[in-house]
Amino acid sequence: MKTIKIIALSLLLSIGHTAFGQAKEEKIKEITFRVEGNCGMCETRIENALRIKGIKLGDWNIETKECRVVYRTDKFAEEEIHQLIADIGHKTSKIEASKEAYSKLHFCCKY
Repeated sequence: MKTIKIIALSLLLSIGHTAFGQAKEEKIKEITFRVEGNCGMCETRIENALRIKGIKLGDWNIETKECRVVYRTDKFAEEEIHQLIADIGHKTSKIEASKEAYSKLHFCCKY
């Protein structure tokens, strides 16, 4: 009888651990989207804008104009990430940069 209790307890603990692990995994999301830009300064600016707590990775590819972001969904919504980039003057596939932000870009960064 004692063996059955130990086995049952072990099963409950492993199920609880699995459920907890799945909930934690769902908090991390990876997205890829287009960001307008032209040069290495753009790359630095975009990636620096994404270097904040809750964003695990922000990588913009100058050749493809694709930005890959890995972030915590309990800290950010996808639209907020697009807004971070638009706020520094770069248009994304979802949000247009304001004229004011765009005007602050270096001449070679204007797309």
